[in-house]
Amino acid sequence: MDGNRRAALFALDIAMQTERDGRAFYLRAAESTQDAQGHALFNRLADDELGHLAMLDERRKALAEQGEWLPFGETPHASAPRTPIFAKRLGEGELNVHTSDLSALRVAYLLEKDAVEFYTRAAKHTDDAEGRKMYLALVEMEESHRDALETEYRLLSEQFKSMMGFSPF
Repeated sequence: MDGNRRAALFALDIAMQTERDGRAFYLRAAESTQDAQGHALFNRLADDELGHLAMLDERRKALAEQGEWLPFGETPHASAPRTPIFAKRLGEGELNVHTSDLSALRVAYLLEKDAVEFYTRAAKHTDDAEGRKMYLALVEMEESHRDALETEYRLLSEQFKSMMGFSPF
């Protein structure tokens, strides 16, 4: 096995573990949130990670067994929410219920940010056009997750700051 193929398989192994870890985190976050929309958000993200994992696994098997990348076609885009779920104003009694959600959103954002950086680097270092297409598609999907999570975190964080008196107004 040549060095390029070995490096590509290693990158795919890392990518697959990243998706497994992300899925496990999202499933735990879905279980711990008391917000129904937050539960749905984390479950959708867990499902997306499972789809990414299946795509990566299929390509890894082909590369390992046949020595070449599978052609990369269109993939469905990420299912991140279009409307922020924490845009609604929380009452004082609801705030402490969402403390763990705030932490989960921050960690989730960082996971997606790291995934974007990893897949961007992998695309740059992949010689095969099909492999590069796959990584660039993953970059787009993970950017969608990252951006949605950043919005959710910012909205919930602003509510916490305002209710705690940390807001300048």
